[in-house]
Amino acid sequence: MEQKRVLRTVLLLSWMTYMTAYLCRVNLSTVLDKLAVGLGVSVEYLGAASSVYFVTYAVGQLLNGAIGDRVNPHRFLMLALVMTGGINLIIGLQSSGSLFFLLWGLNGFCQSMFWSTLLRLLSVYSKEEQRKNVSTIMSTCSVTGYLLSWVVLSSMLQTLSFRPYFLIPGVIALALALPWYVLSKKLPFQASSAGRRPTPPLREVAREFAEDQLYFICLLCMVVGAIQEGAVFWLPLIFTSVLNLGEQSLLLLVLIPFAKLAGVFLARAVLAVFRENVRTAMIAMLTLACGIAGTLVLTSRHTAFFTVLLIAGLIAVINASNWYMISYLPLYFSGRNIVSTLVGTFDFSTYVGASIMSGLLGVLLNRFGWIALPLLWLALSAAGLLLALTGTGGCLRRKGARRNAMTSV
Repeated sequence: MEQKRVLRTVLLLSWMTYMTAYLCRVNLSTVLDKLAVGLGVSVEYLGAASSVYFVTYAVGQLLNGAIGDRVNPHRFLMLALVMTGGINLIIGLQSSGSLFFLLWGLNGFCQSMFWSTLLRLLSVYSKEEQRKNVSTIMSTCSVTGYLLSWVVLSSMLQTLSFRPYFLIPGVIALALALPWYVLSKKLPFQASSAGRRPTPPLREVAREFAEDQLYFICLLCMVVGAIQEGAVFWLPLIFTSVLNLGEQSLLLLVLIPFAKLAGVFLARAVLAVFRENVRTAMIAMLTLACGIAGTLVLTSRHTAFFTVLLIAGLIAVINASNWYMISYLPLYFSGRNIVSTLVGTFDFSTYVGASIMSGLLGVLLNRFGWIALPLLWLALSAAGLLLALTGTGGCLRRKGARRNAMTSV
């Protein structure tokens, strides 16, 4: 098959797969109130389940990222779809709060099998000049997943119990395993990856990781994850209960997925302005984040609608920062054949931050009210900016090139 045609086929199936993965994870935030009633548990209990999800997702990223560089990605993705789909089906068919806690944690581990494996697959089928477009297209998966879950499914299933919110995504996930099976037969991965550098042993990857100081990227991923993923989980509840938006909350929630999408295109535009200098682009995004979070602190008593717009702006610039590290940058490690391992490590760091913040935000809202959140976002944005100005900046500027090679020039 022609290279562009192959890439289009793989990219389309990858997009559908990761969008469905999002349907199987953001459905929880969509149905918190119904699920609490259906399982006979508190919303705080579901918040704790979300924290466990982030922990298992983060740990899974480390393990599955390394595995993803060493197995057939087609089969690995089929396994991920079957497991994720099966778990969502079981959740939709049961009524035990304790069983849900266990299943949602397991769902986090299964979800960690997708992103790093998909990026590795796409790095094999794409050329360097195609990677910015590939990473942009893949970044729209989460936006589409949020829109379908928060808006389409919520509107369609408004009068029903929590069960269809899990059953429908589960069925879609199981159905997607079939086209991956067909693709594995028509386009064997071994033939497509022939002639590439063998995946290095984990010990060598760890040595390269330390030499290139990529742990600075991990620290910044933690900060970005704490702001973005920790906040998004609670947004439906913040809009309805904290900001008292009532019936308007569903309409205004649409702003958040569009803000994430706008962040991706903002990241691309800023990168073009700064001539592909990721460090400078990251500094610009985090400076904007500090400004928006500071404005939220100063205007915390203003109208709820203005606050929603500022939250959307913050999520846009933070998602732009996230795009640089999780989608754009890892593809440039394709020649070193460690894309999946690095994505898993960076995503692990993101969700370590998210797991801490997901539980903490609920406590802060309970004890100190709304003002605690923008204050925390401001502190985290400032910490991220400091990292981009120091150690993380060098990693971003090198963009996949080895540190020792750069310093010898």
